[in-house]
Amino acid sequence: MKIRNKIFASSLLLLVAIAGMSCKKYLDINKNPLSAEKVEAKLLFGYAVTAWDVSKNSGDNYIALGFLGQTLSSGGDFSENWGSSNLYNISTNIIGNGWKVYYSTAGFNLKQAIKAAESAKPVNNNGAAQCKIILAQLLFEGTTLFGDVPYSQAFDINQFPYPKYDAQKDVLESLLKLLDEANAQIDVANTTKIADYDIFYGGVMANWKKLANSIKFKILMTMVDKDPSKAAAIGALVQAPATMIASPADNFRVLYSGNTNNENPKFRLFGGQNPFTYANKTVTDWMVRKNDPRLPKYFDRPAGETNYIGVPANVDADEHTSLISTYLYRKTAPSLIFSFQEMLFLQAEVYARGIGVPKNLTTANTLYKNALQAAFTFYEADPAKVSAYMTPGGGLVDLTTAADPVKEIHMEQWIDMMDRPLEAFLQWRRSGPDGSEVPLLTVPFGATAGPLFRRLPLSDDEIRANPNIPNPQPKYTDKVWFDL
Repeated sequence: MKIRNKIFASSLLLLVAIAGMSCKKYLDINKNPLSAEKVEAKLLFGYAVTAWDVSKNSGDNYIALGFLGQTLSSGGDFSENWGSSNLYNISTNIIGNGWKVYYSTAGFNLKQAIKAAESAKPVNNNGAAQCKIILAQLLFEGTTLFGDVPYSQAFDINQFPYPKYDAQKDVLESLLKLLDEANAQIDVANTTKIADYDIFYGGVMANWKKLANSIKFKILMTMVDKDPSKAAAIGALVQAPATMIASPADNFRVLYSGNTNNENPKFRLFGGQNPFTYANKTVTDWMVRKNDPRLPKYFDRPAGETNYIGVPANVDADEHTSLISTYLYRKTAPSLIFSFQEMLFLQAEVYARGIGVPKNLTTANTLYKNALQAAFTFYEADPAKVSAYMTPGGGLVDLTTAADPVKEIHMEQWIDMMDRPLEAFLQWRRSGPDGSEVPLLTVPFGATAGPLFRRLPLSDDEIRANPNIPNPQPKYTDKVWFDL
């Protein structure tokens, strides 16, 4: 995977250095990630979440996973930035930079923040819980990308300089316990917490309790097809929806004012310009057929073009191909991590499949409609076009009469995550066994022949540094534990 424009390439390499300045107060941090200097929990938390947010919206994560997971298209040699290449020849920078965020700049600092909060006088239980919830989400992302990863011996370099790799199932089980522990630790009436450095909820602990339950629900949904015993816990949560993300106000996201040094990281990544990144044909084919009102929010058409036209992964675009919209890369675009519509789609899936509850397509249909409405609202779609879509005879599918209601839900889940490639890649892998995922994808043009991309291999730095890496080393075509 290469970048043609050298100036643009430099901006990618410098992003971590400059984007961390988006909130100056976050710079007073644990400067040596391998030593436990005495630093307040809130400063460690602030630095960790800022580094994580920048990473999620970077060339190493957003662009790479968008191309590999086929929610975005490079445009091949027509693009002024990317150029055609073997997408499966994955850059060591892409792998290594993400790993460092999970285990150093974000993960390690969160572990230190937990220690600082729990040893503070008075004890900051709420702050420790906030850090544990973020750490659970962070390592959930890490294990979905890398499979087996260090957990039980991670972050303690004095006792475990070469941490062992835990099986993905064990990591996920540990994260569920960590979330339960955090939830039990929260006291919404206690004013001791991380507030001014909380870029998500401003220290509103009721939202943090909902978030812990929501991440738990998502982890369980990731596990249940491989471990059906998780259905009971899913059923209990889905029947208590108010305990999870229950409105757009509960969205797990970072807001940006658009002021200098407080812009969305993707705006900073692309310099406020269209990055010559194109609509993927799999996305546009679905959305155009249904006259989806998000089309003008997702894509920009070239001047004079009346249709939304996508291009397959790594195939050359042309002057008619739609670009990813500058709306998605605007200064004030929120950085979305877990949304109300995502929660509703997951709940619709539970009822459509009968996971831990009796199968109920009527309930699933209501949740599905509400999820689409929430998605349209989030992306500020034209109300008239939304109304036309939701009216009988528009694009909306009635799940009670659909030939394959679960497939309809899975496709809309993936479309909703077009601008969130990491989450879309997870959703695609858990949508069905190998060969029946939604949507059905093929190996990108010019990529190594064989199976589809299913996970990231280990970074060269980790291979050199840790003698306890898995043997044999995982390949990008190897499935992780939950991937059937």
